[in-house]
Amino acid sequence: MRTPFPALLLAGGLAVLTACGGDDAPPGTPHEQGDPCDPNGHIHREPEGDWCHCNRGYVASDEGLSCVADPGYVPRTDFDFGDNGEHACWHVTNGPFATVTASPERQPRVDDFHTHYTVQLRPENGQSVGTFSFKAWASGDFILYLSTPDVAVTVKEGERVVEPLGTQATGGFCDGLKQMVGYELTDKVQYTVTFGPTPLTTLGLVIEHLQ
Repeated sequence: MRTPFPALLLAGGLAVLTACGGDDAPPGTPHEQGDPCDPNGHIHREPEGDWCHCNRGYVASDEGLSCVADPGYVPRTDFDFGDNGEHACWHVTNGPFATVTASPERQPRVDDFHTHYTVQLRPENGQSVGTFSFKAWASGDFILYLSTPDVAVTVKEGERVVEPLGTQATGGFCDGLKQMVGYELTDKVQYTVTFGPTPLTTLGLVIEHLQ
């Protein structure tokens, strides 16, 4: 949930911190500001305003940059995989189609919904790997549909690993997608998706947001 924080107020707060320094710091020593959203989230600094990306069970405070307990939060015990891949399998046959190739210099994007990607991995240490960029254009549950269960998948926000909420086989609607991995992601947050190491050099991928 995005809660912009007025830039003027933030700048003023930074000026006060810099002027005051720490209790043990010599006069004029800049004070290093910590993350105000910690420990129940982390800050995103963007041109239109800073906001707290809060952990599950917490929401951004209306009063400023902090994460507070969500009174309506109900801990999740399972992940709903919806139609078990029937719609995603439609895209395996009907497209639209796109091919992305892993590169050590850049991270190709795989964030078009309703698209069947052919993912070409790159060799590394006798195996194949690939890291790709994914921006969630909505908040909620997402499913990565994969052509095989025999590949490791790691989703990260920066250096933080986003743990999957569920994994299971698809419903057998097509040969092109065999495995589903479910995540809870946040609108406009930049993620990376890494496949491998794996002996496979190519895999099929569809990513969908569950409505």
